[in-house]
Amino acid sequence: MAVTVPIVFDKPLNVWLGLILLALLLAQVTSGILMVRGRRVLFVPHVVNAGLIAMVVGVHAFFGIGIWFFDFHYG
Repeated sequence: MAVTVPIVFDKPLNVWLGLILLALLLAQVTSGILMVRGRRVLFVPHVVNAGLIAMVVGVHAFFGIGIWFFDFHYG
């Protein structure tokens, strides 16, 4: 089974997903800190962001593990 990692703007997709994950994690931590300080309005975006993180982590891990262990190709 040959799986190809897409190239977006001259970088593999897993690199872009890693950058997106970094931004989502920063937003998650920030909203969590704000909720602890008393802004309960942020609970719904916090939960939605957690779902987005889970989805991006899944795709990022699929390509990353595939590249490292299963000879996925860039292309």
